[in-house]
Amino acid sequence: MRVKKDGTRATEIINRLRAFYKKGAPPHRESVKIRKAINEMGVLLGKEANRHSITIRTEVPTELPEVLPDRVQLQQVLRNLMLNAIEAMQDTGGELTIRSQRTDNNMLLISISDTGVALPAEGADQIVDPFFTTKRQGAGMGLTITRLIVEAHGGRLWASPNAERGAIFHFTLPAVAGATNEHSGIAHGLHH
Repeated sequence: MRVKKDGTRATEIINRLRAFYKKGAPPHRESVKIRKAINEMGVLLGKEANRHSITIRTEVPTELPEVLPDRVQLQQVLRNLMLNAIEAMQDTGGELTIRSQRTDNNMLLISISDTGVALPAEGADQIVDPFFTTKRQGAGMGLTITRLIVEAHGGRLWASPNAERGAIFHFTLPAVAGATNEHSGIAHGLHH
């Protein structure tokens, strides 16, 4: 049943991404709790993280405003950024941390950090540009697609070095108007 469900989810992701690139195809937007979306992607990528001795940790307040994205496209953004972090640590192990908070301008800021390979000293500002890659086999399109999805939802994507080591990828999404941050609890539920 789980394989069937994952297969259905994969098909849905592919179909929505195809629609995203067809001119005039509107995204299928729905109200999403960012914490739930992050937890779902953590579960999906948990085995891959375990295989490389990587711990996934979340620091997401229990009640953040909801966002109004295309759910599958949001999952694709989270998946791309989390897989990049896992790949950056695949030879050394480490910790992948996902944080989220509300900003002063009613946006949600989601940050995905790793303790792997640092951003290149030159070209760090180009990392989300088309055909720019730091991977031997990379095509330089994964982060570009991620950036296009985020921008289509009214947000922004950028990278910065992690203070310890590694990289942090940040993206913003508009919060649903009128939603408030009622609780400040933090979840640490995805330890692998």
